[in-house]
Amino acid sequence: MAPRLSQENVRLVGVGLEPLGVEEFVEKKFWAGELYIDEDKKTFKDLKFNRFSIFSLPGLLLSRVARAAMALGKQRGVGGDMRGDGYQNGGLLVVEKGGKVLYSFIQENPADHAQNEDVLKALNLSQEPSSPPSADAPASLTDNGAQGPTCDADVCSLKPKSKSPQ
Repeated sequence: MAPRLSQENVRLVGVGLEPLGVEEFVEKKFWAGELYIDEDKKTFKDLKFNRFSIFSLPGLLLSRVARAAMALGKQRGVGGDMRGDGYQNGGLLVVEKGGKVLYSFIQENPADHAQNEDVLKALNLSQEPSSPPSADAPASLTDNGAQGPTCDADVCSLKPKSKSPQ
């Protein structure tokens, strides 16, 4: 969806809550916009992006939506780890110039995410697919020639790393 938004001059801004993992996140190009870190989590508090509790998180992670998201991530080669603050929920805002909020989404489950269709609708954009990459240039190569993520409408994924023989 990022190419579609870029065509429309939509600015993408992400706010992370800690520097842990940011280098890999940027290196593997999982985000196509500006990225900021708010270690004090003031942005999250101001937007009412609350924290999951130690009691609620295990049940949420075992829910059907979370299990389906984990299975899809595994299928697409997107791993994860248990490092960092896994209790902070997040969300998504679509804000027009001048500050008016056009769309707001707040996670209720760690696997929740805003639907692309809702974002496009808030921006009054059609759901036309972006044009496919040309056959001449592989779109998923990073600047250093390494295989980068492959993205579709829902998620970006990496091919699993091949294990070197020992």
